[in-house]
Amino acid sequence: MRDFNPGFRSGYFIFLISLLFNNMANAQPLNVNTGFTSPVSDLLEQIMLLTFRQAGLEINFTPHPAERSIALVALGIDDAECCRIPTAIQKDYPDLIQVPEVIYLAKFSAFAKKPVPRINSFEDLKPYTVASVAGWKILVNNISRVEPSVFHILDDSESMFKVLQLERIDIATLDYLGGLEVISRLGLHDIAPIQPPLATAALYLYLNKHQAKLLPVLTSAIRELKKQGKIDQIISKFESPE
Repeated sequence: MRDFNPGFRSGYFIFLISLLFNNMANAQPLNVNTGFTSPVSDLLEQIMLLTFRQAGLEINFTPHPAERSIALVALGIDDAECCRIPTAIQKDYPDLIQVPEVIYLAKFSAFAKKPVPRINSFEDLKPYTVASVAGWKILVNNISRVEPSVFHILDDSESMFKVLQLERIDIATLDYLGGLEVISRLGLHDIAPIQPPLATAALYLYLNKHQAKLLPVLTSAIRELKKQGKIDQIISKFESPE
């Protein structure tokens, strides 16, 4: 028996791919959660909307308390979670599927009144009076390890920056975007982030195992958007101090 005509096979393959994407486009929107709050949640929402649109999919993007956000995805109630540090969830949620492209490199920074001191690592905080916010383990644990001159753990970031403005502490520590947002909201023009950040963490998108079929198309979409520079454009918009 003769083989199919190569042109026919090629056309049939294109038809199947087109049919697959049309079925995706006509499906109900997927539910994508985040455990982050603004402004990081706003940045992630823009990246996710662009990514799923590139893949021919629509989503509902919803912030939740951190543990609830990922639990809803693990239970299959929602479809995906954006975004998580792999080491923080591998033990408790081994069935979740990681999309193997970094969505965002989260930065955790020191902030000080200008002119800012030279701080290159957590160890450089040792001679200073330092503050952080309860719940930020990557900061609190590392600063506690270093044992600075004085270390305060405060309840909220706004109070911390007000204390910094009054010069009752030398250094405030927070996620980079959160710190920029507080500085802007309070009009603290003489406070700035110190470069480089104290720590960084790669964040990844995770899928419920029943959405495994989306892995290749989402991976491809993220890579294409990175190649076009569109994800970097979103990040730059959020990370550039006014």
